[in-house]
Amino acid sequence: MIETLDDPLRPEQVGWKFARLKVLHDAGVRVPPLFCLTGDAYRRAVGPLSARIDDVLDGVDPQDWHALRDASARIRALVEGVRLDGASRTALREAVERWFPGPDTLLAVRASVLAGRSDQGEDSADHPFAGMSDSFLYVRTEDVEEAVLRCWSSAFGPESLLYRRRQGLSTRGLAVAVGVQEMVLGERSLVMFTADAATYARRVVISAGWGIGEGVVQEKTATDHFFVTPGTDRVERTVASKPTMLTLDGERGHGVVETEVPVERRDEPVLSDDEVVSLARLGRRIEELFGAPQDIEATLTPDGVVHVVQSRPIAMEPARHRVWSNANVSESFPGTTTPMTYSVARRFYALLNHDYLRRCGVGERRLEEVADSTGRLLGYLDGRIYHNITSFTTMLSALPMFEGLRRDWERLVAELDTVYHEPARPPAGPAERLRRLGSLTTGWTRAGRNLATLPRDFAAFERAWQRLLREKRGPRHEPAGRHPLVLVADFREVWRAAGRLWGVTLINYQFMVLYHKVIEQLLKRWGSTDHDVLFSQLLCGGRQLRGAEIALGAVRLGELVRDDERLLARFTEADPRELWQELESGRLPADFAAAVRSHLRRYGDRGIEELKLEQPNLRDTPWELLKVVRQYALSGVRVADLEESERAGRADGEERLRRLLPDRPLERRLLLFLFDRLRTHLYYREAGRYMRSELFGYSKQVIAALGAELHRRGVLADPADVFLLDLDELFGFVDGSGTTHDLARLAEVRRRDGERARRLTPAREFATGDVVGTSVPHVEEPAAARAGQEVLSGLGSCPGRVRGRARVVLSPALGEDLAQDTILIARETDPGWLYLMLAARGIVVERGSLLSHTAITGRKFGIPTIVGVSGATARITDGSLIEIDGASGRVLVLEEAAS
Repeated sequence: MIETLDDPLRPEQVGWKFARLKVLHDAGVRVPPLFCLTGDAYRRAVGPLSARIDDVLDGVDPQDWHALRDASARIRALVEGVRLDGASRTALREAVERWFPGPDTLLAVRASVLAGRSDQGEDSADHPFAGMSDSFLYVRTEDVEEAVLRCWSSAFGPESLLYRRRQGLSTRGLAVAVGVQEMVLGERSLVMFTADAATYARRVVISAGWGIGEGVVQEKTATDHFFVTPGTDRVERTVASKPTMLTLDGERGHGVVETEVPVERRDEPVLSDDEVVSLARLGRRIEELFGAPQDIEATLTPDGVVHVVQSRPIAMEPARHRVWSNANVSESFPGTTTPMTYSVARRFYALLNHDYLRRCGVGERRLEEVADSTGRLLGYLDGRIYHNITSFTTMLSALPMFEGLRRDWERLVAELDTVYHEPARPPAGPAERLRRLGSLTTGWTRAGRNLATLPRDFAAFERAWQRLLREKRGPRHEPAGRHPLVLVADFREVWRAAGRLWGVTLINYQFMVLYHKVIEQLLKRWGSTDHDVLFSQLLCGGRQLRGAEIALGAVRLGELVRDDERLLARFTEADPRELWQELESGRLPADFAAAVRSHLRRYGDRGIEELKLEQPNLRDTPWELLKVVRQYALSGVRVADLEESERAGRADGEERLRRLLPDRPLERRLLLFLFDRLRTHLYYREAGRYMRSELFGYSKQVIAALGAELHRRGVLADPADVFLLDLDELFGFVDGSGTTHDLARLAEVRRRDGERARRLTPAREFATGDVVGTSVPHVEEPAAARAGQEVLSGLGSCPGRVRGRARVVLSPALGEDLAQDTILIARETDPGWLYLMLAARGIVVERGSLLSHTAITGRKFGIPTIVGVSGATARITDGSLIEIDGASGRVLVLEEAAS
């Protein structure tokens, strides 16, 4: 009947409240000494009354608050009228005398309700029962037995009974464990949440007041509030006037009394910033122990020592909770976009991930179970596309190996920094664990087979896609002039075929992330102090990535211009549109014209923000390619120089590796092998990305043709208004499955929505716990940097230190003119930026990782590059003289541009 911190303290015996204190104690967190009177003692004393208690509760209408209060009072009187049997009383008295000797010892006596099932007891993951069980503070040793009886009866308080009924929990089979704990004479107390209880944002929230914790927890005294920003030690505070506090009743020598706070302390913050930071770190450590955000109660003694008296998970309703992030998706869909782009992107994500799960061996029944999540992987919030992380994790739970890789997925793919996402529950019971083991074995076996067959499968994907594209983009299938119903039928046929092909790109992506993780861990384990630089250099070389191949093709065109004096003179003086007209009419050299047409035929779907259907690509505006070519011709950039820069970077990386592991040739060979595999997966990724651009480019042609036809028929005021509709609205109007026929007015409403959205600055990631449309937060732009100050540190992706003038580019054009000393500053880039990036001296972007498009481009062509520089486009003024260090990731403003 008695267990102490030296015993297991299992939840089914002592309840979750005290079981968690045992975990904290064993982890070295300071917990006041305690022992527990287990649920067995309650069952011995109160068990004979169970039938009478059940009879009282069975006759009560849970909606009748007065009747519930009366029933509670009757049951509590029954429980408090019992007496401990001789064995229980002796065990309790001996435990008190052994653990808390001395006549002046004061104790805290707390209840923890046990239920028939451990997941329905007090302080379980889903049921905190916050404040519903009684605690008695500053209790004398001779009063412990009475406090135990009152703890037992508190399980039947009216609030607790109502909570159980509302949650569908049984009131039968309850028991109560009681913790008897040394009363810590704290002068300050606090409640700390390691995540926002409403949204799961990762900021730590502390409510602290003078006196004991009862005043803070029960909101009986005023408190200060402190907030610690995730990833930093920045403290925000709201300080209240605190005239009173709860503390020891000094006259009686026991019990609690409300007293006045000394005048000089009332308006002072209860905690210093250093104490808040230290507490936040303690909170994160406790969160890691339990694997979920925690609600922590603690008190500080006059010597400043923190004593934790309780920790329980923050309970949330999963059906209300959504986590949103555009950290990864914004590379493909930056800024605001149109409903049409969103609807096509959402369709693509659904078919891509469905095919991926199918290739991973997920059965039809499980695919159906996660189908709703698979169809809602993207959200459209204030005109911007976000990943719905909640839907992603629900969908990916169909893969048995996902839980083991979840943290890496959140870090590398979702790039979650400030929002906590609730993990899945571990399997309960041996049967479920056995099933999970079988699923894991099957899943990893299938993954191994997918890795072995990936080269063959990817080659088959490329062949099938190019065959389909040639058929649907051939001369007989030009969208202009074809009947709308035929265009819709063709579109659906192409997308059905894509749904059977595209999953292989995610198969490749999962192995790319896996190789990245293994390499990163090995470099750190083997003592690399500059593993980011080494990583970047050793990724150079190998097969030419598709994006680089496309950009180098344009550089070769620039070389053709530069090597022909007459052509160079014409490019120098003529407008790109004039040049395109001359090329079309045969007035430019035939070999050059043929090379340009070949480039457009193969790579015409390349463009800035090319996945946004409303944006033109090279196929739409071919003269933009000539603008890029002119930039390269005048700048003197050559393919040979770019390729030599890549070779030099690779050679330098291999030399660094030799210095890192001078006498370990096997380790060096292993790393070089892993890098070779990673480069192969990067090649597949970039090839798949361009084929995705071709799919979106084809879709853009079909949708634009339908827009032109609806404009001709008087349905739309402007052909481009088609992009203000979504795909179902457009196709529904054509084939009769739609519900809206006044498309012109609908487009006008969407236009106003888009104008409003462009004025907003969105949060990179956030969580919602309410109706999403009214819960989207916005952020203030960071203040501009001042000359001579470090702007911010990011992730160095390609080494090199350069100075130049900042060119802040928010809405780029393919052929944007850049001076030779330009350092490009952007929020993020996509493959279409590559034409622009090659003309820059350095690159700084707000987002990205070592495997992002920006990082790959920088190291491939030896352009000093820094990714992940938060707020760079707002903090660096266009035209400022700056210096960047691509190894350390530092950005310095040397001379601020005149405003």
